[in-house]
Amino acid sequence: MPPITCDEAKLSRPFCRNSSQAISAMASSLEAWAAEVGACMLRHPIVGDAASVESAYDLIKSIVFIEYITVNDIDALRLRRLDLNSLAALHALLSTRSVSLSAERLCLGQPAVSHILKRLREQCGDPLLCRDGRRMALTPYAEALLPRLEAWLAQAQDLLAPQPFDPLRLEGAYRLAMPDLLEAALLPSLIEALQAQAPRLCLQVLAMPASEVPAALDERRIDGAVGHFPQLPERLSRRALFQSRFVCVHHADRLTLPARLDAAQLAEPPHLYTSYIGNDASMVDDYLRARGCERRVIASTASLLAIPLLLERLPAVAVLPELITPVLRRGDGGLRWGRLDDAELAITVEHAWHPRRDADPARIFMDALLWRQGEAWRA
Repeated sequence: MPPITCDEAKLSRPFCRNSSQAISAMASSLEAWAAEVGACMLRHPIVGDAASVESAYDLIKSIVFIEYITVNDIDALRLRRLDLNSLAALHALLSTRSVSLSAERLCLGQPAVSHILKRLREQCGDPLLCRDGRRMALTPYAEALLPRLEAWLAQAQDLLAPQPFDPLRLEGAYRLAMPDLLEAALLPSLIEALQAQAPRLCLQVLAMPASEVPAALDERRIDGAVGHFPQLPERLSRRALFQSRFVCVHHADRLTLPARLDAAQLAEPPHLYTSYIGNDASMVDDYLRARGCERRVIASTASLLAIPLLLERLPAVAVLPELITPVLRRGDGGLRWGRLDDAELAITVEHAWHPRRDADPARIFMDALLWRQGEAWRA
């Protein structure tokens, strides 16, 4: 079988301590084939004594950081003396049979590689490389070790390499918190896009107050949230998707209002209130108070479906984000809406997530889909 190649320079860089999942997988496979190496070397015609086998077995087991190893029979003291960097250097030394060539391959100085070789000899209890005329030759121990070392380093390099992302292979569920109004406006096209690009991924949408979103992200109850988050902690990641202005909705059979309203005209009729950001705060009340006006709220509901039915029966208005008007247009033909004079009265709709998912391919994929859903409103 041809030798398995690996990138020693890449493997000899400082190991990423955040790769606990890769380390866990690496450690689980380590025990099985470490035992196989021991048995193989015991059968080797040159290396036949139990001490050599035990030394090789300890060498192979001692290749990952102690913080992530859960196997009970690993010697912690030996493990701290040998890590993945040393194993990459060992492979370079055994495959090139040269300190100078190994130093060049590892991008290190020759004194540093000589020091590593000295440590490896002490750890293994074997010279590893011996002078043979003008060249260096492998000891029987090193000859038996090299093929297994090549195989493991190739496996380690594969485990640590970024895996190609294919949304068609995404499975499971993505839990997204989203208020009722945004769900009605964004969810149909979002699910349509998901079915085309990631048909095996289930989108689970949860209704949740904006004030509860930070705790839900911390506790992993949700994977992300879409909404207006004026008080989101800075420690959480977010991306602004688009802005939506407000419109004043009423029923033509109950009220007659101008196509454009100032603060006084907006405050005059009774109001129906629905929480478009998932809590009790209202930007409209702040807007009116700043202009010396106050509205009278006669009913409050968390459901978008109730608004058209209530407006059909009451001489009242509902101030809603403009993004919801396409949904309302499909319903009662008697509904009318007028723009507000202040163009700055708008909400920013954002996608928020926990920073531990910053590099998560599923999160990046979902964020890209949400960004495309907001293209029309950004225009």
